[in-house]
Amino acid sequence: MTSEITGGCLCGGVRYRASGTPLNSRICHCRQCQKAVGAAFNARILFPADQVHLEGRHKTRHSSSDLLRGFCPDCGTSVFTHRLSSDWISVTAGSLDRP
Repeated sequence: MTSEITGGCLCGGVRYRASGTPLNSRICHCRQCQKAVGAAFNARILFPADQVHLEGRHKTRHSSSDLLRGFCPDCGTSVFTHRLSSDWISVTAGSLDRP
């Protein structure tokens, strides 16, 4: 099933649109994800990077050599992760417009 989802950060400064069929949705309980989102787990939806379109000013931070975490520099919302070796982007489920 192909669809489009939209979402963004708390203040609206970072927005995204993802289209196509996601690879999966997942929940990660690793310590890095817990720290990055400030919760017991990070729920996210995984798309090929070319299907995710970001708008607005965002910052990224490596949490490992292969993983970039993207967030809003104004409100701090964790919005996405980008796995560089496979070129997948996961958008955080909590940032969806229609969860």
